[in-house]
This record gives sequence, structure tokens and C-alpha cells, in this order.
Amino acid sequence: MTPLNTDHTSNPTHTLETACDLLADTHRRTILQYLNDQETDVATVDELATHVHAEVEAVPDPDHARTALVHMHVPKLADAGVIEYDQHDETVQYQDEPLLEAILAVAATHDV
Repeated sequence: MTPLNTDHTSNPTHTLETACDLLADTHRRTILQYLNDQETDVATVDELATHVHAEVEAVPDPDHARTALVHMHVPKLADAGVIEYDQHDETVQYQDEPLLEAILAVAATHDV
């Protein structure tokens, strides 16, 4: 997968295909929307797991959400350069991504 933005100091170099791939999953959309809506761009994995459990009906409890986040969704977002993930502290820091934010805004207006 092509990183969305390998140089966060310049204009985004994301492809629509990569952005859509990242946002195709409800867990990742929920994570990114949460990080985008917060006053701070940093959250713990436990905060994200609690939020995903509350927002995604198919997630039976925060432990299931946490497992999916740590093993699948957070690494995929980190590999794409959308977040920075500190495994030791279990914190996630969002990197402003205008293309993703625009798509999320459209999705929110359509309750997607």
C-alpha cells in the first residue's frame, strides 16, 4: 500500500484509492473520526477501543475492539502514515490528512 503522506511537511501525496482503502473499514473510520474531532490529536489505544466499542455495533466489548485495533487497524493506519503509533506507551497521534478529512466529512453527512 502506498503511504498517504510520507513527508508531513509538504502537500499530501495521497491517492484516492489508498484513502478509500483505509476508510473502507468501520473501525478505521471510527478511529479517524474520533481523532479528527478531538481537541488533541493524541489518544490511547484504550480510549480508541472504548470509543470503537460504543460506536460500532458489531463489536461485542472493548477487549475485542482493542485486539482488532492493536493487531490490524492501528498498524495499517501507521503504515500509511496517517498516525504515529507508540507501542510502548500505546498512544496514537493523528497526522492531519486533508483528503481523509474531506472523505470523512462527506461520509458523516450520509451517516456512513
